[in-house]
Amino acid sequence: SVWLSILQFFLYTGSEVTLGTWSYSLLTESRGISTDLAGFWTSGYWASFTVGRILAGLYARRLGVNKLIYGSLLSALVGASLLWWNPSPTISLIGVGLTGFAIAPIFPGLVSGTSQRVGERFAANTIGMQMSAASLGVSIIPALVGVLARNLNLEVIPVCLFGLFAAQLLLYTLGLQLHRQKDACKSARLDQGIT
Repeated sequence: SVWLSILQFFLYTGSEVTLGTWSYSLLTESRGISTDLAGFWTSGYWASFTVGRILAGLYARRLGVNKLIYGSLLSALVGASLLWWNPSPTISLIGVGLTGFAIAPIFPGLVSGTSQRVGERFAANTIGMQMSAASLGVSIIPALVGVLARNLNLEVIPVCLFGLFAAQLLLYTLGLQLHRQKDACKSARLDQGIT
């Protein structure tokens, strides 16, 4: 589950920066939205992200880390779906803003839930590796999506974002299940007097 957690950080930061980097080009060059409006909503992505992160601090304790991350990833999938679906410019813009707001709690939630996913014993080292993976995700994923956009078209961006968020949801679920299985095995051994 350590490696799943590390991969989660790689994918998360890559998806966060991909949308922030490529949304303006997608909105203006592929969807014909005015530069002023696209610029406003690209800034709005970061603003909604900031507001979401502040608000997440207020309701994180009530929801718990797992519910917060699951809710964020599911909401991010909805936002990416709206951006991918693109029935109108307004829906595309809402998808950008919703995604920014939705993903805001993920990074701090993942950091604070590290020991829950990988165990207390591995948490400190895992956090260091997660931060390294996050830096790699920021530098690699937006560039790869850019290469795809150049070779295919800009409409590949929301498809990639949807795939990235879906992969994160899968990884998060698998990581928690693996850790729970390890805990169950450990408890069973303790119950039997085996250490």
